[in-house]
Amino acid sequence: MRHDADPISAAFPDVEVPVGGTAIDPLGPNLWSTAGEVKLTGAKVTYELSGAAGVRITPSEQGGGECENPSTVRVVCTDPRVLSFEGETIEAYLPVVVKANRTAEVGDTGTVAVTFSADGIAPISGVSEVRVIDGRESLPITGPGPGLTGAAVLSLGVLCVLVARRRAPLR
Repeated sequence: MRHDADPISAAFPDVEVPVGGTAIDPLGPNLWSTAGEVKLTGAKVTYELSGAAGVRITPSEQGGGECENPSTVRVVCTDPRVLSFEGETIEAYLPVVVKANRTAEVGDTGTVAVTFSADGIAPISGVSEVRVIDGRESLPITGPGPGLTGAAVLSLGVLCVLVARRRAPLR
């Protein structure tokens, strides 16, 4: 979801989380300037998770801010630094980590209401969708993990190298 405001704009990406695992990317608003250089103080991001049984949010160690986690469905992060940017996007600003218990059900969805605020600007709110996906190990293009097929291909490659070395004439 995307929201345009002045002097900054924000997008609120969706996230997929595997049953019994953690979403690959942390969840946080993407911010960019629509009015040249912007310097903000008092930046704050509030997260409210709802609707996805067995899913929880926790502060991310990647955020650089200070976060409070009063419950498994609410996180509030603040940034004591001056937020300064122009012409670039700050991705996943003050993010949270999304995790699903083993009891979460594949296909279940929920939402995270995200609000970004800072001194001198109106709060920007949006919603990110959380989708619970199958937690099995799989490769995105080739399907299930390599298992025996991968081992067989690796063994064949090693065998070919050994045969090629034995047949190479000595110089």
